[in-house]
Amino acid sequence: MPEGKEFLRTYLPYDITEMKQYLLIMGDLSADCAACKALGIDGYAARQCPQCGTPFKYITSRRLETHGEERFRLVRRMREKRPDLAVIDYTDYIKTLGHKKARDFFA
Repeated sequence: MPEGKEFLRTYLPYDITEMKQYLLIMGDLSADCAACKALGIDGYAARQCPQCGTPFKYITSRRLETHGEERFRLVRRMREKRPDLAVIDYTDYIKTLGHKKARDFFA
């Protein structure tokens, strides 16, 4: 990352349904496809899901939620290894997805 640049959370409107179709969810050892739930994906190498063929546009990590003190180090690593993907906060994604499911259930 260039000298003097830091990461800040910014808020932009996203369609959660569209985002889920193109999201790569990093775990400790491998990644998952949010669209088809395929497991064991090499998140730093895969450009698309090997199971459903979905091209990835977004990336998040479960570790962002559980390792708060490492948050920006993890974001920096994802941006360095996958500059082609937009980094999404995992907690925000899960909460928004839950709210959408509740709205859809009661609609």
